Amino acid sequence: MSLIFDIELPRRDFLLKLDGEFDKGTTGIFGPSGAGKTSFFKTLFGLETPSRGKIILNGRTLVDGEKKINLPMHKRRMGVVFQDKRLFPHMTIRDNLLFGQKYIKKSPLKLTEAVDLLDLGLLLDSYPHEISGGEQQRAAIGRALLMSPELLLLDEPFNAVDNSRRITMLPYLNRLRDKLDIPMLVISHDLPDIQRLTSQIYLINQGQCGGFGKVNDLMDQNGDLLLSAGQVNTFTVTGAAECSPGLFCCTLKESTGTKINLPFSPETGTVLTLPPYEISLSLNRAEGISIQNQIPGIIDKMWNWEGRLFCRVKGDLTLTAEITPQSAEALGLEVGSSVYSLFKAQSLNK
Repeated sequence: MSLIFDIELPRRDFLLKLDGEFDKGTTGIFGPSGAGKTSFFKTLFGLETPSRGKIILNGRTLVDGEKKINLPMHKRRMGVVFQDKRLFPHMTIRDNLLFGQKYIKKSPLKLTEAVDLLDLGLLLDSYPHEISGGEQQRAAIGRALLMSPELLLLDEPFNAVDNSRRITMLPYLNRLRDKLDIPMLVISHDLPDIQRLTSQIYLINQGQCGGFGKVNDLMDQNGDLLLSAGQVNTFTVTGAAECSPGLFCCTLKESTGTKINLPFSPETGTVLTLPPYEISLSLNRAEGISIQNQIPGIIDKMWNWEGRLFCRVKGDLTLTAEITPQSAEALGLEVGSSVYSLFKAQSLNK
């Protein structure tokens, strides 16, 4: 998959001016509320027309201002799920799922496959008002998938569910990512949610691109914004084995030389999160304590943000740790200091 874009669109408070190129996989579109994320999606999908620029999907020109090309939505081969889901209230979930298929010749994904993938089997004869917001969201995703899209756009997929149900929504999105060969762009103003889905972030702020890449790499220019959004450390498990009763030693995608310990056995592909405040820094490997995860590295960046001090520690794993300014002064920490990042196994979450 290849999505190439270079667009301009005047907004009330700023000029949306974005360019970039995305390959296959999942890309998180992150930025604060009002930054221009939804306007970007509407422009890609065809609900907004840029004042200038081009959009090219898999070699097909969708928009070209100079050549007066602006394909209608149903010809763009994009599936989109907006915050409000937009299910038809007078149709059952089954009819909602099948609605878009009349606009395409044939979908490679069968209804039964979409139903199984999103656990919609018990909902097919229900109407949208009879099911929860999270279930409506899954139905809207299923409808978009059955339209045989070349690209799936998800606008704030977690807004439909409360905090207690977010953990149930994530596995469905991870399943789409892992089992279907459909690239996804996922909008969210909640950075940890995006980090649980992908390490590739396209940052939008005030209508401009603030960077594209992994969160730790974007911290140099956007540290304050990312820290204020609750940036977390993430690890992807590639293998796990029990190293002692109740303790599992895990191999990580992010590092060939470092393993971490967990109090549970995660499946391959599980994304673990670790908040910066759960990490302590030590000048030496700590002996005689219960903390098993002790990762060596060198501090290469420090941020003071609202009276809190954050350190990026680079080694086999790159970690962001939060410590108090008083602790940093007592330890004599500065950029270039060699340290160990210490964190309990129980601090890692799925």
